[in-house]
Amino acid sequence: MVQDGYSLKSFKYSSHYWVLNFLSAEKGPLRILDVGTSNGDLGIRLREEGHFVVGVEKDGKWAEKARQHYDAFHVGDIEEFEFPYRAEFDYVLFADVLEHLREPAAVLRRSLPCLKESGKIIVSVPNVANLVIRWNLLFGRFDYTDRGILDRTHLRFFTLATLKQMMVEASLRILELVPAPLPVQLVFPITEKKIFAPLHEAHYAVVRFWKTLLAYQFVLKAAPTLPG
Repeated sequence: MVQDGYSLKSFKYSSHYWVLNFLSAEKGPLRILDVGTSNGDLGIRLREEGHFVVGVEKDGKWAEKARQHYDAFHVGDIEEFEFPYRAEFDYVLFADVLEHLREPAAVLRRSLPCLKESGKIIVSVPNVANLVIRWNLLFGRFDYTDRGILDRTHLRFFTLATLKQMMVEASLRILELVPAPLPVQLVFPITEKKIFAPLHEAHYAVVRFWKTLLAYQFVLKAAPTLPG
């Protein structure tokens, strides 16, 4: 069954919050390649901020919804996409995408020629070593779900260590890496109210202190490894 796509997580410290935070640190409009657009929610936000955005999406239904929110668009299997650009983009985004691929490191490597000399990659992936997953494993449970770390469409699973190893395999060096906490706001929408802000800040402080165990996702910015 085709789902409606993955919605933008706009609340503070979410993976999308960090993606947008990394981009906002740059000066002026950017040229961005958004790989795996889903229904285009992230593209909408990026265009609103004045960036030139090209999208790539495999799922035809999602692509139909997303296309209108991008300056250019490609429909195709990301694992086979040829990345027909050379030195054109400031950023290539893989937001909540690599866990759905058979060979994510290979896809990352193929995307690198798209980057300008100063270009960077942004990646977000779920943390399979999260405390909730470990607790369930303790009782012999590893049950797939429609969303989350054990999303039934995930083909690859990452810990902080294996994420770092994948970056090495893809000829990338990590410039910045941050954890994203469990999205309490999605489970309990009432907690988006301002009165709960101190609790979210405290939650994130604990996650940042022990990210290998408590992070829901990891988000990083990386640059190609310099030759030699």
